[in-house]
Amino acid sequence: MLIQQIINVSQTEEIGDSILTTIDNLMKVDSAVLEQSQQDRGGPTRVVRSLETFSDTLALTGDSYTSLRPGVALQASDISVDELDKGQGFSFYPSGNRSDGLAEGSVSGFTVDDVREPLETADISITLPANISTMVQINNTADVRVSYTLYNDSSLFVQPSQGAVGTRIVGSRIAGLPMKNLTQPVIVTFTPLQDFSPDGVRNVRCVFWDFEAEAGQGAWSNEGCVDQTEDNGRYTCSFNHLTNFAVFFDLKDGFGDHERVLEIITTIGCIVSITGLVLTLLSFIVTTKYNRRIVGAHAKNQRLVLINLCVALLAILVTFLAGINQTASPIGCTVAAAFLHFFLLAALIWMAMEAVNIYLATVMVFDHYVTRNFIYKAAAVAWGFPFLLALSTAGPSNLYEYRSNKYCWLARIPLQYAFLLPAGLILLFNVVVFSIVMYKLLKREKKQKKLTGAKKNEADHQWVLRHLRRAFSIMVLFGLTWLFGFFFVIDDNTARTVFAYLFCIFNTLQGLFIFLFHCVMREDVQKWRKEFLCKGKKKNHYVVNRSTFSSSATRTPQGISLKPSPSVSKA
Repeated sequence: MLIQQIINVSQTEEIGDSILTTIDNLMKVDSAVLEQSQQDRGGPTRVVRSLETFSDTLALTGDSYTSLRPGVALQASDISVDELDKGQGFSFYPSGNRSDGLAEGSVSGFTVDDVREPLETADISITLPANISTMVQINNTADVRVSYTLYNDSSLFVQPSQGAVGTRIVGSRIAGLPMKNLTQPVIVTFTPLQDFSPDGVRNVRCVFWDFEAEAGQGAWSNEGCVDQTEDNGRYTCSFNHLTNFAVFFDLKDGFGDHERVLEIITTIGCIVSITGLVLTLLSFIVTTKYNRRIVGAHAKNQRLVLINLCVALLAILVTFLAGINQTASPIGCTVAAAFLHFFLLAALIWMAMEAVNIYLATVMVFDHYVTRNFIYKAAAVAWGFPFLLALSTAGPSNLYEYRSNKYCWLARIPLQYAFLLPAGLILLFNVVVFSIVMYKLLKREKKQKKLTGAKKNEADHQWVLRHLRRAFSIMVLFGLTWLFGFFFVIDDNTARTVFAYLFCIFNTLQGLFIFLFHCVMREDVQKWRKEFLCKGKKKNHYVVNRSTFSSSATRTPQGISLKPSPSVSKA
């Protein structure tokens, strides 16, 4: 990059003026060109990095350097550690018309004890904590370089998202020092831009530009924001680190009049599915004694697989309801995204385990060929693999680029490689296994009538076919549900609305179908229901007979006489 090459050659104040002029011109380039440059090589982000590097190495002719352009401003100074510990700050005061560029206003550096102009009238300000040297362990007595950067808009901070930066962007750094995890916060105040009044604001967040997010392309994040307040339209943000800060306005998804309807359908759908799954799990508990009578390792394994599948699906729905929109809590949002990632993959793999068990029941006719510890191996794979994948993807070094800033779900890169790729392979595996099972069943059916013992074979055939239909139906329904959910990210509002309705409807059917297939239509549940009703009838019959017996019995001096009561006529 040309700017970086210039910085490597010279770091004079004259070069600084030229660099700021160049950056100011870049900020005027068409936004589509900047977006394409960001996607191809991360150009705008590299420009911001280059300016920070220059501010660290700039050769000052005096104690400080200040330069303003309409789109960008830079102030750098060398100060003593004692002066630094007084609490340094930087502020910008616009001209009479706040929509003018930075060159029409004025910037001011200050210490906490010596503020020349009231910060309440500043358009933007940043204040470093006092005694900061003890937080970052500055042991030398030499002067330190403190610099501040200011951007009039977010042209160089390119991030495709459903939202916008509504303030100017201010940054600060101390050369050569890692300004992270400060015990006292950095205080930043913002006044929204005069011409910024978006409709449909869903959430307002204090954010910083994370250079490492989105595979090094950068993105806005609110990690490290320890406090956020608003007073008369003015925002105060507290961070535990230094970098470039702004206020981000999350916008609604653009469903318009459909928004409220979709929220209601989603809530009702999740509740219906959760209810169906809970009832299915309860059915396994109330029919425990029938479970003990099950003959065959395949059938026993099938039950345990279904229980684990229901648990995974239940966890998905609860997490989705409670955590998908918790973007205001960075840690909570990351945890929700990780839980969804983990349980979605686990549910898909448990469906694969169901397919494997059906395959074994088809190919291995005799149960002694089925290993006793099949379910333990299945659990190790179905719970272990998603856990390791989610943990490695959402590890401490990848937190910023793991989840999306729009929802508590995966960012673009993790979504592609840590979810869509394995999910696609699992679904493909399921389709292949189901196809093999169907082929085996059709082939066996032709020979079945000619063999002796056809009744037993027919029973096995029907068991496999019944579970195959159920498993395939659930897999298709589950796959389509979340496929429609993934299409939320497309830009066309009409198509997004259609897919939103499809997702909500299929999400409702998901738990309902499992309840119908694996609870209402299950043989042991039907037996339990009949037995329960029969017990009720027997109990009522016993109470009626006992009442009749008591009314018919008469007591005599010798004992009880079982003669008919007077009310009963003799035939």
